[in-house]
Amino acid sequence: MLDESLRALPKVELHCHLELTARQDLLKELLSAKGRRLDDATFRKEYLITQPVGDLPTLLNIFLGHRDLLDSPEVVERMTYECCEDMSANGVRLLELRYAPSFLCDAHPSMSPDDMHAAILNGVRRAEQDFPIAVGLICLLQRIKTVQENKYWLDFAIEKKADFLAVDLADNELAYGPEVFAPLFERAKSEGFFVTIHAGEAEGPQAALNIQKSIELLHADRIGHGVRILEDRAVLEFVKERGTVLELCPTSNWLSGVCATKESHPFRQIMEAGIRTTVNTDDPGIMNIDIMDEYRLLRDGMGFTAAEFIQINAWGREACFIPEARKAQVWP
Repeated sequence: MLDESLRALPKVELHCHLELTARQDLLKELLSAKGRRLDDATFRKEYLITQPVGDLPTLLNIFLGHRDLLDSPEVVERMTYECCEDMSANGVRLLELRYAPSFLCDAHPSMSPDDMHAAILNGVRRAEQDFPIAVGLICLLQRIKTVQENKYWLDFAIEKKADFLAVDLADNELAYGPEVFAPLFERAKSEGFFVTIHAGEAEGPQAALNIQKSIELLHADRIGHGVRILEDRAVLEFVKERGTVLELCPTSNWLSGVCATKESHPFRQIMEAGIRTTVNTDDPGIMNIDIMDEYRLLRDGMGFTAAEFIQINAWGREACFIPEARKAQVWP
């Protein structure tokens, strides 16, 4: 499948963190406004992750560097619009963007959560007017926050129920298991939200089991990553029986050390084991990739065919939380 046909293929992107999608020219403009004019080598070192990072603090510092530049509603709106524009240019018709209100607001107390959210909505609405794309939002809760802090942000999502499709939970899944967050997700479900949970990503004895616990205890409709599923046959069979879709992010998993090379990512093994899989970018801005890079990786590094890509996107379309009427408007 040549690039032209691959780009034209209608795609679904289910796992993308909005805060980490900023284009490099936007970041450089924001740095320049703060008096920092970096050469390309310094910029890549401080603001991009293009090779596996050996330790979590280094990774986190780069994430925080991006966050610290997103300091106004105008910047957030531009980033949102440009993310949607880039996705549409590469054939994405259904796009779900997740963001953690706490992540941005922690760094920018002058930007209220309401103003930040309104900026995101403005960016999405403009993009939906300009491009053949339907966009949905997911409110992300952080495991590193207390249950009480996360309750505040769940209340925020409930207050804006018309804007959010789902609730997510991310951060260190090994240090902060799913059990303590169960009441929050019981409430999220009772309020009518879909649920997607980051699980089965980090290395550790509980990683694969966290996938099953996230479905049983947190009512996950989908699993973010889940790449460790092959490490526990019982969990694999559980997920297979449920038909739960995994939001796989191959390049991200390589950069975080899940696999030694991009080409050795277990995407094909997971799919051939009977698990419904989807292709996603995770953090495209900070990782210097787009969705076409992920498709090329699967095509050139793992031998995926046009028919397999169509199947993957059929699973993605079905699992997408965007209402069917909106899907039909943009899906050819």
